[in-house]
Amino acid sequence: MNARIFDFIKGGGRIGADEALQLRGASLFELARMADFRRSAADPDNSAGYIVNRMINYSNICSAQCAFCAYYAKSGRTEPFRMSDGLILETCADAVKNGAVQIMLQGGLHPDFTLLWAESLLSRIKEAFPKLWLHVFSPSEIVWFARGAGIGVDECVFRLHAAGADSVPGAADLLVPELRARLCGNKCTVDEWIEVMRALAKNSMASSATMTFGMGESFEQRIEHLDVVRRVQDELGLFKAFIAWPVAPMNTGIEATVRRAGAVDFLKTLALSRIYLDNIKYVQSGWLTEGLRVAEIALHFGSNDLGGVLMDEMVVRAAGVDNRATVSQMRRSIENAGRVPRERDGLYETVIGRECSR
Repeated sequence: MNARIFDFIKGGGRIGADEALQLRGASLFELARMADFRRSAADPDNSAGYIVNRMINYSNICSAQCAFCAYYAKSGRTEPFRMSDGLILETCADAVKNGAVQIMLQGGLHPDFTLLWAESLLSRIKEAFPKLWLHVFSPSEIVWFARGAGIGVDECVFRLHAAGADSVPGAADLLVPELRARLCGNKCTVDEWIEVMRALAKNSMASSATMTFGMGESFEQRIEHLDVVRRVQDELGLFKAFIAWPVAPMNTGIEATVRRAGAVDFLKTLALSRIYLDNIKYVQSGWLTEGLRVAEIALHFGSNDLGGVLMDEMVVRAAGVDNRATVSQMRRSIENAGRVPRERDGLYETVIGRECSR
């Protein structure tokens, strides 16, 4: 059966949910072959990308309080914090000094975090660092800003873009309504997430699509999520990349009921994502949660990008996972996998003429 599906893929066929479900019991080797074929069809280049960027988690004060999150402030357990705008600007300056070409800015849902605040902050960052790509906020934060301002998502995205936002991470968790209601009911709905994507496309902005998995969902629900992503990409074409993140359940509300997904589950899920998402060119290999050794192996499971250095990332570390990477380590991992390192920017275009010894 899997050989038939592989032949169908090699012939340029697009599998549906039924065929994807038949791959539930496929071996690592079978999935790797199919995924690498899809990868080479989408991106014949033998390179693998990475970006020098910095993650700024500006606050852990968040009313979403997702069951799978260890980051948000909890009474008696996690102290609340909020970075001042001045400190955020200082952090941007330090990032630029250390070679960053992109800033990721994400925080929580809180009344103090308004659209006016976001516009002011983005304008100040863009004025000080006009060449810095701002890959900022999340769909849930954008819906939060829009609600607080009493405006629609379209207008909110327009204003954020005008203030300096270049692209938005498509942080999606799992796009399955019943799971969202149970695990992250205070964040945007699936329909609202899609609404944000449409607003981004209307403003000629790019995004990425993610999948946080290993939260007790079924295999069928993972396919349901991938199907939403693929349909949105068919409609809008705004996703530059797809990233699968295994949840780290330590210190979260699901710690007692969920075991962390292992490397095999990660690699199989990554490969399945590449096979199913035939309309997204770049698939990241998720070193932040899995470490560089697994990410290196993932380059043979459909991945063609290692993502960013992500200086100062705090959300995953709050769950007890503290993987770190330098540019030289990322380049070495890519070379070890038999691929050519390619430094890129926020639009996945190659950065030319940069010193790569960092």
